[in-house]
Amino acid sequence: FCLSPNKRGIAIEISPKALVIGGGLSGMTAALAIADSGFDVLLVEREKQLGGNMNRIRFLLEGHDPGELLEDVVRNVNEHPRIEVRLESGIDAIDGYVGNFTTTISCSPGDEKLSVDHGVIVVATGAGELATASYCYGRSSRVLTQLEFEGFLAKGRQPLGPKSVVMIQCVDCRNEERPFCSRTCCSQAIKNTLQLKKIYPNADIYVLYRDMRTYGLQECMFEKARDSGVVFLRYEPEGKPLVRKIEDDNPDSRLEVVTTDPVLGSEVALEADLLVLSVPTIPHEDNERLAKMLKVPLNEDGFFLEAHVKLRPVDFATDGIFIAGLAHCPKRAEECIVQGRAAAGRALTFLARKTVLAEGTTAFVDRERCVGCGSCEAVCAYGAVEMDEESLAVVNEALCKGCGSCAASCRPGAIDLRGFSNEQIFDSIRALGKGVRSVG
Repeated sequence: FCLSPNKRGIAIEISPKALVIGGGLSGMTAALAIADSGFDVLLVEREKQLGGNMNRIRFLLEGHDPGELLEDVVRNVNEHPRIEVRLESGIDAIDGYVGNFTTTISCSPGDEKLSVDHGVIVVATGAGELATASYCYGRSSRVLTQLEFEGFLAKGRQPLGPKSVVMIQCVDCRNEERPFCSRTCCSQAIKNTLQLKKIYPNADIYVLYRDMRTYGLQECMFEKARDSGVVFLRYEPEGKPLVRKIEDDNPDSRLEVVTTDPVLGSEVALEADLLVLSVPTIPHEDNERLAKMLKVPLNEDGFFLEAHVKLRPVDFATDGIFIAGLAHCPKRAEECIVQGRAAAGRALTFLARKTVLAEGTTAFVDRERCVGCGSCEAVCAYGAVEMDEESLAVVNEALCKGCGSCAASCRPGAIDLRGFSNEQIFDSIRALGKGVRSVG
């Protein structure tokens, strides 16, 4: 006796339009790739301008000008005939399923809400920089974050430039509250030390780190920084550096940073004209609300979680929704571009087809048995089960993946799977039992 699932499935028509949520580098890259393939794109951005975090990046580790790159991408997006850009806009509601999404968008002040039908969604909402309160940040004008320090370096050489700069890595991260690594902090620090050495060759630079994670070819840049005279001092989590203002009442006072030299085994006091903090990249607070609308998961750190880290790195478990950029995890500009193109490529596999065949092995409801308890709706990971106006369960076959969670949780036995009904499974068990007895 052999079970075989019913593979009849249902054909779903695909709306030939894409929605890209987020106008950062990865979102714009995905929008351009989809539009260049001949499909319309609606690009929704919460800010007043496109670009996201790239608007604050002044240098790239490889030496390219990020301003020129961003300017080219923004111009191409604004001039593309198939891309519609909505600035200062947000997502109010998302309904539907792969091929037939309907999204309600709150537009810029003064405009009416917009309802859009589309076939796929690319989530590229980006991330932000933690607003820390550690190491006198906010209480001293000499304490900056790495992004703020880039802005300082972009001004070029100044008459009273810093003679001593101290950088502290892993500020308010890799701890119990934020156990993740931001990945880009080490390369960002190396980039800024090299740029600082170009402008002020005689400046003393100290980098206090836990682990230098300049992965890949960035290791060469770490060696270059070390050879140029940058001093790297390692500290342990239980022995974090101590920072104080030399003149406590003066907000412009120079700073003293006390750390332990692992070679000497004793404390070292460093006087700094500037203290630069590498703070973590953190997810947007709006991620949770958007995840509920999209019916997609977040990881324990608040970033969006892909379907499979190796096999489906830009897909969600929910069909027709894809992810790119910092919304997924902290990454460098080059990685954001690559992932934006990858998300566009996956989205095009749906848009290029007129229809898509949904799963044949889906759940169905015996309405005479259903008592309306709602347990099936609560356990469905794909949002495929809802309660109708009669408080009875209804299965959306376009969303259902046939996982069986609803059937397992249904006490009255009102939900079953096509091709894997309880009767079929019991029959197979009984047949197996007879075979075992006959052998014995």
